[in-house]
Amino acid sequence: MTRETALSAVPDLRRFYATAAFHRGNASDTVPDERVTLTGVRVDLADLADYSRLCGFSLTGILPLTYPQLLGFPLQMAVMAGEGFPLPLIGAVHVENVVTVHRPLQADDRLDLVVHAQNLRPHRRGRQVDLVTEVSVKGEPAWHGVSTYLARGAEHPEAPTSPAPPLDGDETSTGPAVGPVWRLGENLGRSYAAVSGDWNPIHVHALTARPLGFSSAIAHGMYTYARAVAALAPRLPDAGVTSRVWFRKPVRLPSTVRLRSCVSPGRTLSRLESVDAEVEHAIIEQVW
Repeated sequence: MTRETALSAVPDLRRFYATAAFHRGNASDTVPDERVTLTGVRVDLADLADYSRLCGFSLTGILPLTYPQLLGFPLQMAVMAGEGFPLPLIGAVHVENVVTVHRPLQADDRLDLVVHAQNLRPHRRGRQVDLVTEVSVKGEPAWHGVSTYLARGAEHPEAPTSPAPPLDGDETSTGPAVGPVWRLGENLGRSYAAVSGDWNPIHVHALTARPLGFSSAIAHGMYTYARAVAALAPRLPDAGVTSRVWFRKPVRLPSTVRLRSCVSPGRTLSRLESVDAEVEHAIIEQVW
C-alpha cells in the first residue's frame, strides 16, 4: 500500500545536506512505495523574477519550463532522505531530466505537487533511479518531470543506456549553428543557490567542493539546463512540449561555455560545450 506523506511547508534543503552523511543507502532492489505531497503552493513572485533574470527567461506571467523542477526538488530530497531509500544522498549524480508541459502554468496558479521514486535499475557505473514530480492545478495535470539520479557502485557493463542523439543537421534542420557564449563566474553557484535553495556544497565554493572530489565549485546542472532552455524559449510553445537533457561533464567555475543548436520544425537539439568545443557539458532536446 502506498504511504503518503503530506507536507505543510517546503522542506529546507540545507537540513538534508547537513544530515546527508547519515543516509548511506542500502542493497535493496526496490524503492519505498511512498508519495510526498505539497498542496496549494504559491509562487513567490520576487523569487521567480530573480530566477528568471539569472537564467535568462523573460517575465511573461507564465512559469518557465524548468521552474517547477525547482519547486519539486525539495520534495525529491525528502523522498531520497527517507528511511529505506536505496541510494545514498552523498554522491548521487543528476544524469538526466525529462519535462513535459501539458498546460501553461500561470505565476499566480495554486500548485499541487506530488513526488515519488520509481524504476530503480542497474547502470553500467552503478545504480540509477527516477524521481517523478507531478504538478497539477485544480486537479488538472499541468507539468510532469522525471529526474534520473546515478549512484556509483558495482558496475553493470550489460545495463541498457539511453544515449543522447547526435548533434547533426539534416535536410529539415538548420545548424548546428553556434549560439550564445556565456561567461559563468566563480560566484554563480552561490547566486543560483540563493534563488533555488540548493546549497549543495559542490556548487557553493571551491573550499566546500574539494572534500567531495572537485578541484573547484561546479555549476548546478539545472542552471545550465535552464540557461539553454531560456535561450531557445522564443521557439517553444507554452504547452505541448517535452524537453530532455542529458548531463555530461560538469561545468567548473569560473568557465566560458557556448550553445550550439540544430533547429527543425517541431524540434530543437542543442549541445552545451566549452568555448573551445573540447568538453561536452549537456545535450538538450525539445520536441512539440
